[in-house]
This record gives sequence, structure tokens and C-alpha cells, in this order.
Amino acid sequence: MIEKEKWVKHYSSSHQILLVGEGDFSFSLSLAIGFGSAYNLFATSFDSYDTLVKSYKKASLNLRQLELMGATLLHEVDARLMKDHPLLNKIKFDRIVYNFPHAGFYGKEDNPFMIKMHQELVLGFFSNARWLLRPNGQIHITHKTKSPYSYWNLEELASKNSLRLNDCVAFDIKDYPFYENKRGHGSTSDEPFYWRDSCTFKFSVEPLSTHIQLSYREALPRVKFIVKAEVEINSGAAGYAGALWDENHTIRAMFCGPLPCYIMDTNVAELLAIKVALLMFERSELCCRNVELVVESESNHAVSWIKSHFGNPREVLVDLQEINMVLNRVRNHVQFCCGYKEYGDESYRFVHELANKAMLTNKMYEAWFPNSK
Repeated sequence: MIEKEKWVKHYSSSHQILLVGEGDFSFSLSLAIGFGSAYNLFATSFDSYDTLVKSYKKASLNLRQLELMGATLLHEVDARLMKDHPLLNKIKFDRIVYNFPHAGFYGKEDNPFMIKMHQELVLGFFSNARWLLRPNGQIHITHKTKSPYSYWNLEELASKNSLRLNDCVAFDIKDYPFYENKRGHGSTSDEPFYWRDSCTFKFSVEPLSTHIQLSYREALPRVKFIVKAEVEINSGAAGYAGALWDENHTIRAMFCGPLPCYIMDTNVAELLAIKVALLMFERSELCCRNVELVVESESNHAVSWIKSHFGNPREVLVDLQEINMVLNRVRNHVQFCCGYKEYGDESYRFVHELANKAMLTNKMYEAWFPNSK
């Protein structure tokens, strides 16, 4: 007998759900009780288990009940780094939920310094969460809508990660009967805060522009699993771009992204493009097959940085670390080489177009074409 799907407001028992930044885990428990099971829930906290049970009187009981109902519970998970978590990076989610994100209490909420801290937290969350989404998945943030919280500009932060707002729904705590919102700070950690005038913002990955989708077939070199990356520099702005093809000469994915204006080195742009290509390859079904990935770049520096284990520039160490983490996760053989424009002008028109798109919009774009011929 097939178990009937159950809903708790926006969330279904058939959804694979990641909950980020939980306090006493009462929101996770509310979903679990509504579903009658918690096997589809991955509930995480920034704090350690010891800190949680000291801060929230019901945390221990809530966690025990969630564990009995089948939830996966993870502590000390940073929302800004979670795409590299050894468990989470192997899973894709239908819903990723972050209720009332907050960077801490270091001043008044209308202080520009505090607003910037909150924005950096949310921006880091968006940049990680988008990589953990399934196709058609959604990222939900519940947030206060009145000043000074409106100054966080969630939509603008989402847009920087090529996420678009699909819906904004008034939040009512009564929709989650067992949820008890908590301040999460010092001696007042276990006390509630004023939640009215809050909404749940629903975001999804923004599709690539129609302009690029319709033109990509005209300019593809016929190569096996190649990423080509280019950077265009103009008035302090830059972008990088690339594409992945399979062994049948079929395009599988393409991407473009902005380069921070303070980084003007083409080699760094190529390195960023390689990182995105590897992450996209890892997320595809191609990674599960016994095929080789050839990563081809014009930048001899970028390739040598990846192959070298010492003496690399400090400014690229974080990107190199992320690349090495992907290489350790995938079982496929990955070969790096330099191409030097051997595929002709058409392929360069293609990647230039993508790079220019990134430069003009200051957004990250990606598109999958699983059925293209």
C-alpha cells in the first residue's frame, strides 16, 4: 500500500527537505509530526549539540524524538559552507529551509555594520544552497519584512546567485503547531521573539536567458567533456564562461558567471570556470558512469595550479581547495590540459557571448540540456 502524501503548509512528506540553522529543532519536529515520519528531513544547526542542550530546555527532547522518527541530525553546520559538507554534498533537496537567519547580536539591527553581517550570511547561504537543489527545487527563507529587516534586500542577494523570487507568503506560526521560535542569543536564547510581519520567501534557480538558449547549438566545438573558459574585461567588470559536452558530441551543460571586479586576472577566471565545470559534472548522471572528464583550459597557470601541491598564489587557495574536494569525491578519471584555441573561432564566439552576459548582468547562469541533439 502506497502511503498517502501529507502536507504541512509549503512542505510535503514526499519532499527531501534540508533545514538550516535550527534552534531547538521544534520547527523540524513540527514537520515530522505532521508527516508522521522524519525520514525525509535533514535538520542542521550551527551550534554544537552541547551548546543546544544548554541553550534550549526542549532541545534534547526534540532531538531525541526526531531521531526516533528517522530524521538525519547534523550539528556545527555553517550555512555558508554546507555545499562542501561530507554528507550534504552527496544529496539533492526539493526544499532548503532557513527560518529567520541571523548573524548574531553585535549592535542594533539598524546599524549598517549589522545589516552587512546579515547580508553576508544570507549571501553565503544562497551561494551554497543553490548547489544542493534538485531540478525545480526551492529555497525558502522566512524573514521579517519591516524596517530595518527589509534593508537586507533578500531579492537582490538571491539575484547575485541567479536565484529568482517565485512567491512571498505571509508567515503564521500557527501553521506549525509545535514550532517555538527562539531568540538564540545568550541568556535570552530560549525566549521567543516577535514574528508577526514576517513572510516566507520562495526562491528557485533562474533559467538561462532565452537569447543564449536558442543560440548555443550554432557555436559548439565537437569535443569530449571539454570546458572552455574565457574572460572579458571591460571597465573593471569581467565574466567567465564554459560548456560541458558528452562523448556523443551533445551539449550537457553550460554556464557563465561574473568575476569580482577586484580580480582582473584571466588565469583566475579560468580557474573559477574549471571549478564550476567540475561541480556541474559531479551533479550530473555522467559522473556515475565510467567516463573520463577532460578539462581543457587556455590558462597554463590555472592547470599548473591544480596539478601543483605547493607554491600556489594565496588568492586562489580557497578555489583550489574546493576543486580538490570535488576531485576526491568523484571516481572518474579527470585529465587537465591546455587547448590554445585549437577548436576555431566559433567556439570562442560562444564562450565570449556567455562571458559578456555574465559581465552585463553580474549574475551566475547555468543551464542543463539533457535531451539536446
